[in-house]
Amino acid sequence: MYVTVAAMIGKFGEREIIQLTDNEAPYQDVINYNKLNAAIEEANSEIDGWLQGRYPLPLQVTPPFLVNIACHMARYHACTQTITENDPIKIRYDDACKKLKSISKGEMGLGGAPAGESAPTDTSSNNVILVVGRRDFGGRSW
Repeated sequence: MYVTVAAMIGKFGEREIIQLTDNEAPYQDVINYNKLNAAIEEANSEIDGWLQGRYPLPLQVTPPFLVNIACHMARYHACTQTITENDPIKIRYDDACKKLKSISKGEMGLGGAPAGESAPTDTSSNNVILVVGRRDFGGRSW
């Protein structure tokens, strides 16, 4: 799971979540958790669709930027009003989809290696070799 109710409230504030979800009579001026959870589930499922070809799911650790992407996607899915192409909600959703597409193509990564697949990096011993008596740079041997 990439986004939670707590993450949505923390990112956008309770007032905006109420405005997004409490949009049917009788208006209660409270968060409609059924609508919010449906939007969250849709966003989480959509992200799984993008990641499943590249990473083993579920992810062991969710990077913070992926939580941010998921919040914007859930916000878009929770929005029932007409959204124009210039609406910030639509722009952020489209940006999130572009980032997920880059991740699925391998152009962008989630950071770190998938669990169980990391290996030590092969490096040199970082030793310096000095040879005494040779003048490769300068001197009269040129």
